[in-house]
Amino acid sequence: MQELLPLTVASSRLGVHVNTLRMWVRNGTVPAYRVGQRFTRVDWNELLAAIQLEQKEGPFEGHPAPEAALGQLSTPPRSQS
Repeated sequence: MQELLPLTVASSRLGVHVNTLRMWVRNGTVPAYRVGQRFTRVDWNELLAAIQLEQKEGPFEGHPAPEAALGQLSTPPRSQS
C-alpha cells in the first residue's frame, strides 16, 4: 500500500531538514507526487529505496545519506492516527 507523506513529515522521520528533502526531489533523486497545485508528497517506501540505492552507488547527490535515515531502512514507518 502506498503511503504518501508531506515533505515535512517524511523529512522529520528521516531526521533531515525539509529543504534537503526538497533538493532531493528537485534533482530527481527521490520520486515525488503533486497533489493539487500546491502540495508535494513522497511515498515512504520509494523514499527509503532511493536512499538505499544511493548508498550502494555513492554519495547522495553531494550529501551523504543521513545516519538517521539509514536506521529507518529496516523499521516500518509508524502509522499516524
